[in-house]
Amino acid sequence: MLGVISVITAWAGVQSSLHGDGSNTALAAYMRGLNESHNMYLTSELKYRTDLVVWADKQTILSKGGNIYSGYSAGSAELFELALPILAEKPESQLAECKAYMDTLYVPQGEVFDNALKFLNESETLSEYSDRLQMLTALLAIALFMLGITSVIRAQKLKFAVVLGAIIIAFFSLAVLFSVPVAGVPW
Repeated sequence: MLGVISVITAWAGVQSSLHGDGSNTALAAYMRGLNESHNMYLTSELKYRTDLVVWADKQTILSKGGNIYSGYSAGSAELFELALPILAEKPESQLAECKAYMDTLYVPQGEVFDNALKFLNESETLSEYSDRLQMLTALLAIALFMLGITSVIRAQKLKFAVVLGAIIIAFFSLAVLFSVPVAGVPW
């Protein structure tokens, strides 16, 4: 019985470690994705704010009968490709009304953020598995201790009760162990 519980304890400890490592890896991927998403957002905001100034200048040029495509402009490529054609059609329109332009700036950032959240969920799930297995390791250590002290107990009824308690803990532990998926070893 000691040998079986010892092997289960070792297995639970190894699995806990592997799930913990998987959780850390997924958390790192989440942080990278979150960082990329924030960088994309800041870039989009910078482009949008610069393009707002250019948009206002182009509206002024258009109201005076000028060509909005002539001269130097500090606007983004998205502004020239997606928004200025709308300005040429509707001079009173606002930059934020240009759906294709706004989507090009902000939708990719949202997609990267949503993908990063998947890694966060994975990290939380793997961390929960690791926590369960750590608790299991502690319970199995108690069962091992209980089995170990039976060698010095002389009263048969007490010895039977202690062994029975250890067996109950071991079966409960097996149920918890089987509820957690097996983590593979990364090579």
